[in-house]
Amino acid sequence: MRYLAIPVMLIAAVLQASLVPEIRIGEAGPDLVLLLVLSWTLLGGFEEGVYWAIAGGIMLDLLDGTPTGLTAMALVLVSFAASLIFGKVGRNNFIFPPLVIIAGTFVYHGILIVLLRITGSGVPIVYSITQVTLPSALYNLILILPLYRILGRIYEFSRPRRVGE
Repeated sequence: MRYLAIPVMLIAAVLQASLVPEIRIGEAGPDLVLLLVLSWTLLGGFEEGVYWAIAGGIMLDLLDGTPTGLTAMALVLVSFAASLIFGKVGRNNFIFPPLVIIAGTFVYHGILIVLLRITGSGVPIVYSITQVTLPSALYNLILILPLYRILGRIYEFSRPRRVGE
């Protein structure tokens, strides 16, 4: 299902760059690409999640003006950490996805802040954490379970079935 990552992430990145700014509260909004990457990583493991991370990260960078590759790098690192700590998680699990998205939001935003500061962007750390990361984590927490269930069905449907099942 690596090829599914391209159209899904293109749609998510376009929505992230165009629709999310319209529904933000202050500086914060949901991280659609992060939600999809972490969900797919939990469902399919790091090997599959990394494709989603790279596709979504590069597309998001191209649309929002972030130096190309920074978001992809942050998403790959978060996907790797989630896979390493939690492994694959069944689609009916209601405990791990919220834990992963809360921790993942903080790690993802933290990595982006560090990478942006390294590249010379004057990102204020305290402001970013209090005005962007914390409210974004709340948005992501609200959206993770419905999105995880939907992606769980897509993941299950996309797996080859043995004859006789």
